[in-house]
Amino acid sequence: MFAGSRFCPRCGAEATREQVDDGVTLSCPRCDEPLQGLKLGATTVHECGACGGLWMAPDALQRLCDAREEHAGVVATLAAHAPTATASPDTVRYIPCPRCRKLMNRVNFAHSSGVVMDVCKTDGVWLDRGELQRIVDFVEHGGLETAREHEKEQLADERRRLDAARAASAASAASLSDLQSAAIGARLRTTADTPVERLFQDALGLFLRP
Repeated sequence: MFAGSRFCPRCGAEATREQVDDGVTLSCPRCDEPLQGLKLGATTVHECGACGGLWMAPDALQRLCDAREEHAGVVATLAAHAPTATASPDTVRYIPCPRCRKLMNRVNFAHSSGVVMDVCKTDGVWLDRGELQRIVDFVEHGGLETAREHEKEQLADERRRLDAARAASAASAASLSDLQSAAIGARLRTTADTPVERLFQDALGLFLRP
């Protein structure tokens, strides 16, 4: 079967989907329907049969991205199920974590993929229907490597700016020290000259007195 096919082109059989019962009871954060365990390659996720969204553990998405040899099977498995809810999700609404029920953060995957996923830093990641396929496509086309190189360049630029700021701060401190030394010297000279000037003024005063 071709990646993304729901049915076999020869016999018409629907693509196999290995559902698992791991004893975990969770509800969909979008439509509140029960989530069902689903095997995607070697990784177990939880799927909403109504809207097609996916819930996975914090490290599960990383495993799916790294296992490139499983990507075609993952896409085919996801495409083998048609959700019963056809309404598009409200992408601007913050949704609760299926586990802790706290509102999740919205994060752009790899900062540049355009796939905005809902993340609970403690419990996992929620992907609306089609978003995992878009992430897989992003990875397959070298998006992660490009994002990592861009991040390295940003870190290098930040390091250069930090070094330049430190150098400027050191130069400013040295200049300030020089100015302070000059000011102290001037005050010392002024203090030393003051009695002499007074003597001259007193002497002039003596000569100029009638």
